[in-house]
Amino acid sequence: MLKQLIVLNKKLDQNTKVLEQHTKVLNSHTKLLDNHTSKLDEVQETQEDHTRRLEALAVDVEELKMDVTGIKDAEGMFHSRNKREIDEIKKHLDLPIMPDIPQI
Repeated sequence: MLKQLIVLNKKLDQNTKVLEQHTKVLNSHTKLLDNHTSKLDEVQETQEDHTRRLEALAVDVEELKMDVTGIKDAEGMFHSRNKREIDEIKKHLDLPIMPDIPQI
């Protein structure tokens, strides 16, 4: 019986050492995981910040697009009016009237 207890005690010691090694490995992996998690949190914060900036810029771009469209429409109206007046003057002076080139 004593012999069996000695063998059992040796096995218990061996298993305890293996468990200690595994615990050390798990602890080091946990530290690495914590480090990576904090880095992912930083990436998430940066991504959210960039998303907010892009959304703000999208609004600005849309406003600029509307402004440019308004300017283009206004210039087109002035062009049409000026072309019509020039054509009337040319007609009055019997000068050839050139066809209008389409605006892009």
